[in-house]
Amino acid sequence: MQKPTLVGLLLGGSSSEHEISLRSSRFIYQTIDRNKYRVKPILISKTGVWLVPKAFEGEFPLESELSESEGQFASSFEKIFCEKQGIPIPNQGPRVNLSDLDGLDVVFNGLHGGSGEDGRVQGFLETIDLPYTGSGVLASALAMDKKRSNLLFQQLRLQVAPNLEIEKKEISKIKQILESSNLNFPVFIKPTLGGSSVSTSPASSIREAIQFLEKGFETEERFLVQELIRGTEVSIGVVERIKDNKFSLEPLVPTEIRPKSEFFDYKAKYTKGGSEEITPAPISESLTKELQAQAMKAHLGLGCRGYSRTDFIIQDQIPYILETNTLPGMTGTSLIPQQAKAVGIEMVDLFDWLLERALWEKKHTN
Repeated sequence: MQKPTLVGLLLGGSSSEHEISLRSSRFIYQTIDRNKYRVKPILISKTGVWLVPKAFEGEFPLESELSESEGQFASSFEKIFCEKQGIPIPNQGPRVNLSDLDGLDVVFNGLHGGSGEDGRVQGFLETIDLPYTGSGVLASALAMDKKRSNLLFQQLRLQVAPNLEIEKKEISKIKQILESSNLNFPVFIKPTLGGSSVSTSPASSIREAIQFLEKGFETEERFLVQELIRGTEVSIGVVERIKDNKFSLEPLVPTEIRPKSEFFDYKAKYTKGGSEEITPAPISESLTKELQAQAMKAHLGLGCRGYSRTDFIIQDQIPYILETNTLPGMTGTSLIPQQAKAVGIEMVDLFDWLLERALWEKKHTN
């Protein structure tokens, strides 16, 4: 019998998307094929401490054990996770002991946002020669930086809404910058390096933009101010699957997102019933093919690996690209699982492809 591959599943992290990662990683943990893999969940606390169990196949906290009250889910998860794994609940201390990672064959990156998605964790794993799922350092960093990725999208001849970036050091010049720009209001403002629609807001005037940015710079260093494109919101994934012993990049089908609120913000994304998601999107075949082609172009142009998900707004039949996510959400109801199901891909197979792709990359780059 073939020896199972030993997988370290990273979850949590120090970003604002910590809780989303916990929910995604539970689904990943429950779905990975145990005939081929043994999985060790590795929780990264909000302070950046790596909590590594000694054994594989440790218990996850049950839903019934977790507090769903605001701000309590993550802390109750960490407490119960540590108790179940026999790990001391951390305060500070060493970020990670490399010896704790001995024996792992590959890492499944279940983190979202921040250092888990912007290339820093990827760089660390490459430094210690440990293969991992998802995109590499450069693609991760480029995709996370909305300004730089927009510049690349323009070079790829993808339609991008007019935009500008404002840095924290320019806080005293916000009014001057906006007045001298060619942007038409209303605009949409989002952190250049943020994710999951955290700290985003529309602004109908320069005054509203200034008010939001001054508050936003308390926690963020850079913001992208982009002309507001109104239309049909869609998102589409691409995956690398194994065919004839080769990896082949294929698009999934688009999902139309209909927020119950005006915008697809954090609340609309992660509140039950906050948005209606229709997969496949009820759009024409020709527009579907165009979105698939553009998502593939964005994935390849950024240099993504394994999988990605690209978001668009369609206005007057023209897709405007918003961003590409290199570590898209992976709860059971997230967009990639919806789209995979629509084209007949089982998530257990998709996770297998991601792990095989990571191991293939290590084998062919050493």
